[in-house]
This record gives sequence, C-alpha cells and structure tokens, in this order.
Amino acid sequence: MRKPLSASRVALLAIGVLCLFGSAAYGQDRDRRDDGRRDEDRRDDVRKDEHPNGIVQDWSHRHVVYPRFGPVHNLIAIQHDERALSSWQDSWRREWRHGRNPWHFRRPEPTTHIDWSIPLGAGTTAQDMFPAKFTFDKNAVPNCTTDFVVFAVNATASGTQPNLVGLNNLYSGTLGGTGICNRTVTLGVDDGVSATTLFSYAVKAAGGQVSTSPALSLDGTKVAFVESAPATTAHFHVLAWQSGAGVPTNLQAPATAPFSVTAFVGIAPVAGTSNATDLVLGATSDTLSSPFIEYNSDMAYVGSDNGILYRIVNVFCTGVSTPCTPGVSSSPGLDASWGSGGGLATGCSGRLTGAVVDGGTGNIFVGCSDGNLYGFTPAGVALSNSPVAVGDGSATGGIVDTPLIDVTNEYVYAVSGNSGGGTPTQVVVQASTVDLSGKRVATLNAGGLFNLHAPAFNNAYLSGTGTPLLYEVGAGSGKITLFGITFGASDVMTQLTPPNATDFTIGAFEISPLTEFFDGGTEDRLFESTIGAGASLAQFNINTFPGAGQNFASEGTGTTGIIVDNAATTTNQADSIYFGALGSNTAVKLTQSGLQ
Repeated sequence: MRKPLSASRVALLAIGVLCLFGSAAYGQDRDRRDDGRRDEDRRDDVRKDEHPNGIVQDWSHRHVVYPRFGPVHNLIAIQHDERALSSWQDSWRREWRHGRNPWHFRRPEPTTHIDWSIPLGAGTTAQDMFPAKFTFDKNAVPNCTTDFVVFAVNATASGTQPNLVGLNNLYSGTLGGTGICNRTVTLGVDDGVSATTLFSYAVKAAGGQVSTSPALSLDGTKVAFVESAPATTAHFHVLAWQSGAGVPTNLQAPATAPFSVTAFVGIAPVAGTSNATDLVLGATSDTLSSPFIEYNSDMAYVGSDNGILYRIVNVFCTGVSTPCTPGVSSSPGLDASWGSGGGLATGCSGRLTGAVVDGGTGNIFVGCSDGNLYGFTPAGVALSNSPVAVGDGSATGGIVDTPLIDVTNEYVYAVSGNSGGGTPTQVVVQASTVDLSGKRVATLNAGGLFNLHAPAFNNAYLSGTGTPLLYEVGAGSGKITLFGITFGASDVMTQLTPPNATDFTIGAFEISPLTEFFDGGTEDRLFESTIGAGASLAQFNINTFPGAGQNFASEGTGTTGIIVDNAATTTNQADSIYFGALGSNTAVKLTQSGLQ
C-alpha cells in the first residue's frame, strides 16, 4: 500500500483546480437531469457559453501522466500545463459523477459489443498508431455532429484512397437500445447505426502514407500529422479540415472519394478551409515518431529514422509567447535555435520513437532503435546521464515505443524486448526526468522474442490511494505474462522480477501498447491486444492483481493503440474504445464491457 501522504506531498493545487471545474460540471449535470428539455436544446445552450477548447484524447495522453498527489513544488510547476489540467479535470469529472449520480451509470454488459467497423481502404493501419478523438463539450456531453475521431491510414494516398479520415456520429449502435446518433436507414447510403464520414483526405507530398498517430489542436479545428513512405523524406502537415470534404456517397466506405491535397499554403491555415501546410523534415522517412504537441508554446517534436529530432514552431497558430494569426502568419517552421537549423542530432544511430516533453522540467525524452533512451534540456543540451541503456539494439532490443513520463513525480520509463548481456530479458527502466540519474531495472520474461510496447499505471498510482502498480505484458515460451511492477517510497520502482506475475498459456505473442481506464467508481480496466495470427483483444479488471481477464474477439491480426471514450455515463454507445484493426485496415468502436 502507498504510505500516508505528508502535507508536502498533497496535491492542493490539483484539488483546487478540480473543484473549480467540478462546479461547472455539477451545474451542467443538474440541468440535464432536471430541466426536462430535449438534448438538442441543451447542447445549443452549452455552445453559447462553451470554452473554445474541448477534450482531446490522443496517443500522447497515454505517454504523459499526471498523478494528482506528489511534491507540491512539482505540482506548482505544471499548473499551466494544458495536459495536466485536462488530466485532472477528467479524473474529477468521472469521480464526481459516479459519487453524486450513481444511478446514471448503466449496468455491466456481459460482453463487449462491436458498435461499428468501417473500412479505410487498402493497406494497413500501422501497429503503434493511435486514433485521436475530439469531444466538443469540455464537460463531456456527447454530440453527434461535433464529436469526432481521426484515423491515420498507412497506405499510399490516391484518388480512391485516403490517408486521413475523420468520423462523426460516433455514438451509434445497437447494444442496450438505440444509440443517440442512430439515424433513418438510407438503402445503399447509410445503415443508420454506424459512424459516418466527417472528412476524408488524400494528402500527397511525399509518398502519401501516414504511419504514425495524428495530433489535434485543443479546439479540434486542425490536425497535425507526418506523411512519408519508406526511404523517402518525411513531411509535417497541419490540416484545417473541413466538414464534408471528400465525403463519399456510401458513408460506409470513406476510401472511395477522398479530398485530394497536393498544393500547400505558406501561411497558418484558417479553420474549416481544407488548407494544409507542408514542412520537409530532412531527407529520411519517419516510421515510429508521432508528433508531440507542446500546447503552451505551440511547438511540436518529430523524430526521424536517422536519429534527428526536429522542433517545429507555430504549429496550430495558438502560442501565447509568439503571436500568430491564422491566414496571415507564416506556416509552421523549424525552430532555428534547436540543434542545427531545427534538427537536433540525438546520437541515435537509427529510428527515433515519438518524443515526450516533461511539463515540469521542460526536458525532452525520446527512445531509439539502438536501445538507448535520450534526454535533452529545452535548449537542446544532452542531460548529464544521457543516454541510458535500455535494450541492446538488436531486432527485438530497440526502444520502439515512446517513453512514458510521470510528470508529477519526475520519472521517465522506457521498455525493450531484449536487454542483451549474459541473460537477456525484457526490461522496464525507470530514471529521473531531471537528469536521467537513478536508473532502475525491472526484469520480465526472457528477451529476444518480440519487441516490448508501452506499459500503463493503474489508477491507484495516479490517484494516490491503494497499491500503485505499473502493468506490462511480456511474451514467454508458449505464453504471455501479465506483470504488476511495484514501487517503494517516493515511487521508486522495485527492481528485478516483479512479485506480481500471471501466465496465460495461449502462445507467445507480441502485445499492443497497454491502455488503462478508471470509470470513476468501482472498476479499473486494462486493455491490450495480442498481435499476429489468432490475435484477440482482452480487458482485465485491475482493481487487484492479477484481476479477471476477459477475451473480447478477434480483430484482424490485432489492434493499434487504443483510446477510451469516457464521454458520457447516461447514453447508450457513448462509453467505448476506439482502435484500428491491423491487417483488415478498419476503424473500430467497441462498447466497453461492464462499464458502470
């Protein structure tokens, strides 16, 4: 159990922020419950007073976490971090609603239900890609028109093949009654119970493939992504998407008529215009590095396949430190103060993962296929203990997934499928975000089988109550093993083999990045998918270790990264998980099992 918290470690700042947010959430929930008006009228009223930013859920929110309890000086340092505020508000929203309105939470369903599965054309969605979801209302009131999810497509764009697709009418389906976004069936056009195409683009500057995750602006009006193809130059784009662009006749086949973008603007694009910018990133492709957006400074970090980390300024034209006006100011460009003309040679000899920025120290961390974890100051100076060896750089000994940061407690984590040495193992490494000192290693199964992907904390770690654990799934001989890594004082990770380990003798599989979701009440869940022939998606109830596992169903040859939609507790189809199915190249939404 986590030891009682001293006054110096209580998250007073976070509590204050959450209380302020909670007042608004309470008032809105009260109005929805008591005023008897139609949902449409209530949403119109919400729009009149809406904060310009909604809720963004993308790949980066799985790699940068903000526990609500920790050293006060750290909490003060991150009080203006947009991701920190979003994380704390999200936790408060769920816990408040469950505590005050338990009758709003529906009963558990016995199994997970496929609400919709929509083809994205040829090719395949990349393994580590995450979709990005935007919820218009900051209090998470679901909206059929304005809430949407964006999928990148790892296929060459053409007149019939998109590489970026947005879907709305998300809360459609048949489980437990009628989804709020269900519509009248139009034969050959709309089945009435699936998501529909909000936009479909074929952006073509360098091969037309998007193999990494997209990122959204905080107001949802723009999407940033990297386009490239093997052995070609990577191009960074910002697209001001337009509703209806490229929408095909058959709403279940968004690949049939994408809006083609081959000409790019040299100014910051205006929302809703279908204009896109283009920025060339060196002369090498980008296979693993999704753009990480530092919202407060309006900068992005993107890594290349030859170890160069780029810093881009004026990404969404929203920065407070550098004035920027859409339609007037220059389009996103490289930061000349970073490295050599905007590109920093990290020392990595291979492919870089996505980078992450610690909102407290400002330090930047990135993994490499050579097995090393690299860290830099905001000025681009290597941290004193950088790099930190994690894997041996072999085919299964690289770092292939973005590092995980606990911003509040100042720790960074990286994983590898092969540590090398006399007895190679799969490893999880912890180090300080201040200077990469204090390296600690948790050893899992024997190394050399598969690459290891991102772990996930349980809710006890994030909330400061209960037994904190870091979950990881590793492959073994004829099995996969679920590990629960423990912590000592000050959240120092326990080294060597974790005391919590449960084997599943289903065969040896590579595992997708893990996703954790706490419903705000009684159940903490972990989602993962095996990858390869016979792949299956599963969830675990991780209130205690090991928790009860449940297989869902086969989804292609596995899933991409998973995001969780916690947008509503009162509406059918609005509490779901989103992912791309590997192999079959489809966008999928499942209603969660047992969400209450």
